[in-house]
Amino acid sequence: MGKDKMSPGTRLTQLASERPDAIALILQKMDGSDERLTWMQLERWANRLAHRLSERSAGPGSFIAIHLPNCLEHVVATLAAYKLGACPMPISHRMPATERDQMLALSTPTAVISDAPDLEGISRAQLRSLDRYPDAPLPNAIPQPFKAIASGGSTGKPKLIVSPGAFHYAADDYPFATLLGIVDGDRLYSPGPLYHNQAFLFTQAALFVGASAVLNEKFDAEQSLSAIVRHRPSVLNVVPTMMLRMLRAASFQASDLRSLRRLWHLAAPCPDWVKRAWIERLGASKVYELWASTEITGITVISGAEWLERPGSVGKGYHTEIRILDARRCPVPPMEIGEIFTRAWGGPPQYRYLGAPELETVGTDFASVGDLGYVDEDGYLYLSDRRVDLIISGGANVIPAEVEAILTQHPEVRDAVVIGVKDEDLGRRVHALIEPTSEDRCPGQDDLDRHVRAHLASYKVPRGYEFLTALPRDEAGKIRRSKLRDERGG
Repeated sequence: MGKDKMSPGTRLTQLASERPDAIALILQKMDGSDERLTWMQLERWANRLAHRLSERSAGPGSFIAIHLPNCLEHVVATLAAYKLGACPMPISHRMPATERDQMLALSTPTAVISDAPDLEGISRAQLRSLDRYPDAPLPNAIPQPFKAIASGGSTGKPKLIVSPGAFHYAADDYPFATLLGIVDGDRLYSPGPLYHNQAFLFTQAALFVGASAVLNEKFDAEQSLSAIVRHRPSVLNVVPTMMLRMLRAASFQASDLRSLRRLWHLAAPCPDWVKRAWIERLGASKVYELWASTEITGITVISGAEWLERPGSVGKGYHTEIRILDARRCPVPPMEIGEIFTRAWGGPPQYRYLGAPELETVGTDFASVGDLGYVDEDGYLYLSDRRVDLIISGGANVIPAEVEAILTQHPEVRDAVVIGVKDEDLGRRVHALIEPTSEDRCPGQDDLDRHVRAHLASYKVPRGYEFLTALPRDEAGKIRRSKLRDERGG
């Protein structure tokens, strides 16, 4: 195929013309059934929605908020936005209204795709009733920025990570697909939520190069193994918690996983024993790990064979230079822990924040997302801690300050500190230390749960509470979360 660049909208039109009746997208449902779209069905549906969105003046530079669970409509909405040159902005449909509204306020989206009545957006039912709109493609438009991913800032306040580059590549030369080894004719299985950067980016990369994609309504270990057997994906992308739950599923050893050519895991540290079990099951040549951030400050990759030689490493830089610096921002020698600063493709990180200050940068465009680690003599990177205080629970990021702010709003909570303690299933589980307002009475755990759930997504709700007479803050009001965490198992 030639090297003429095209947008994802024109690429979809091309693929639909070349293979109209081939399956492009499959949604594996919780009841065991599935929904499917051919390339032509996907093309026509995305075109109809794009025509409707154009009535709202959606176009280059505008944001389209997609507030839906995993469904066919989620992907259709993304591709419709791309056909207009607009920027898709996926946000969790489980997000409490207050947090959701703060996120929406950061971008002022031109349109919202949502079933939430109070948002008065375009619902899934309306997305399935677009017959009055033409199914012909609109004039070509290049998305720039090409995605906006919801996240949390270091203060716990919502933020958007906007990727400012243009989504405009040759069909066989999309850098992310090249990195992942996804090619035309592959089938990707991505069981994670589409509002996460990982599942979103993998899915769009696959579709752009001509691979089909399989999604879940919701992750379930047994159903995911069944989906692999049924749909025969060649590429699987997961987070370590999914790997652990699938590993412990009763059908793991009996499931036919021979279709998998490559497994990618990322988003959180993977326990050594879990990774070894998957390497034993699939073979070292099929298991890959990627370390990166949504901001694309840098990327490292490691194969299973390399990892067996260097257990715990996340690999060497992929078009990425790595510097390990101390607190004074001076380089440290190999094997010494410091903060990880990286530079990808010889330039600054490719992101723009809405709702937060930029990352710290040193030298010429070396940036840090706050991770700690070290490199060995051969340049392989090892992580010591994802961030000083950040909790990664089941692949999702939890900012302690955000949860603490909600807990201390409870009338019976004087002070609160949130830490992540080790958990075999989630990697880390959210644990809250509470100083009650009354020494004679502690708030009920069920009451605290209800209070937090009213304001925050479910994965941020503490899974355990501990009540202390007084939290060990110093005279400046500061507290060492790492010390409290280490006292409870590290």
